[in-house]
Amino acid sequence: MMFTLEEVKKAVGGRLVSKTDENVFATSIEVTGVSTDTRTIKEGELFIALKGENFDGNDYLAKAAELGASALITNDEKRVPEGANAIIVEDTVKALGLLANHYRFKLGCKVIAVTGSVGKTSTRTMIAEVLKTGLKVHSSEKNNNNEIGMAQTILSAPEDSDVIVVEMGMRGEGQISYLTKIARPDIAIITNIGYSHIGILESKDAIMNAKMEICEGLTDGGIIAINSDDRKLFDHCVKVLTINNFIAGIQVSSDDDLPCPLIVSATDVKETDEGMSFGAKLKRMGVDSEFKIPLNVGMYGEPAIRNALFAIFCAYMMGITGTPESRQKIADVIRNKSAVDGRGAITETKRYFIMNDAYNASPESMANSFLNFSRKAKGHRKVLALGGMLELGKFAPGLHELTGKDCASYDFDRVFVTGDNADEFIKGAHMVNMKLEIVKCKDTEDVQRRLEDYVRDDDAILFKASHSFGFEKVAKYFIEKGNA
Repeated sequence: MMFTLEEVKKAVGGRLVSKTDENVFATSIEVTGVSTDTRTIKEGELFIALKGENFDGNDYLAKAAELGASALITNDEKRVPEGANAIIVEDTVKALGLLANHYRFKLGCKVIAVTGSVGKTSTRTMIAEVLKTGLKVHSSEKNNNNEIGMAQTILSAPEDSDVIVVEMGMRGEGQISYLTKIARPDIAIITNIGYSHIGILESKDAIMNAKMEICEGLTDGGIIAINSDDRKLFDHCVKVLTINNFIAGIQVSSDDDLPCPLIVSATDVKETDEGMSFGAKLKRMGVDSEFKIPLNVGMYGEPAIRNALFAIFCAYMMGITGTPESRQKIADVIRNKSAVDGRGAITETKRYFIMNDAYNASPESMANSFLNFSRKAKGHRKVLALGGMLELGKFAPGLHELTGKDCASYDFDRVFVTGDNADEFIKGAHMVNMKLEIVKCKDTEDVQRRLEDYVRDDDAILFKASHSFGFEKVAKYFIEKGNA
């Protein structure tokens, strides 16, 4: 049993309605799980009728009851079917969040929350995998980082979880504030402040303020770990954080003696044939403590190292770094952790070397993709398939031009580019390297056609674009073709 129905009613602040022939005692009705989808609901689960732009869960109340739902949560009492028990609320999405918050504290486990402009998912997955070396960890397998997905992640956690690792996405002001007050993290992480969503928030300062909302839900004594190579972010955090919470600085390129109780720094950073090697230094209350095990990541650039440092920090805070054996397990996970598909995953087919980094795109992630692809694809003819970067608003032309300049600083053989700001990208690239071959394409389908005409065996291809361009399908097509 996960809840009694009475417990659910109190948690969501709802009103119980019974359309059964029997006298119903809500304390006796057991809820074994929570579902928002009748395609996957199991007998005994609570069905919450969510409503969105293109769907209305109230249309499936009767189906949920027929499939054995123990009870329903709805905002429309008239649609409760005969024979069912239901809790009536004003807002079912809010009820989902309130129930997740109740379950979070009922479990009694720790919660780690990750946000940032770039790298949320890769950081979250790295933290979860590292913590699994010594703890029972629950983390969403998909990019469930909004008010529905994050709540579902919490509610799907097993009762014996030691820690839940969640991701918090953002489209505007107030959204992370809402999420963090559901999750109430013990550890909050901000990976970076970049240009993602600048078209909505209009400045990096506004983006920083929105990301800092994550602190509003920190438990008393909770700690926030931030990318302290961004001193503006660190200094802002020092100013706004309450006295009940603490700051940890995570830094790769600097070795500053920061005014915070815990600092995790990279040492002896070097490029290798496969990625980066480095050490980790923990400084607690001014006392140094080397991690004392060589560390390696299979990607290039500071973000890959920083992800590992965030994971080491979390492992330290959760108490699983105390022995040489535990530290070696952590180092092994950091070395072996592969990129999540669509976020820099590499596939070597019989014919092509393919990097699929097409889940999303921003100026920062574009730059990181160019660096990693140029290093990983050594010895191949290097071909780029690029789409546009969305949600940049009035800043889009200038940021695409800047990305073009960055692209042209590498020795790529040909670039196929599409999107509303393709001309600005080409302009920026040719400011740096007039000889770079760039083909402007009408759309994603045109990119695929032109790639088919151009690529040959042993070529390396990078697919990079914002998600709505659908480049994941093109990458999948060339992976299948490369293995045919």
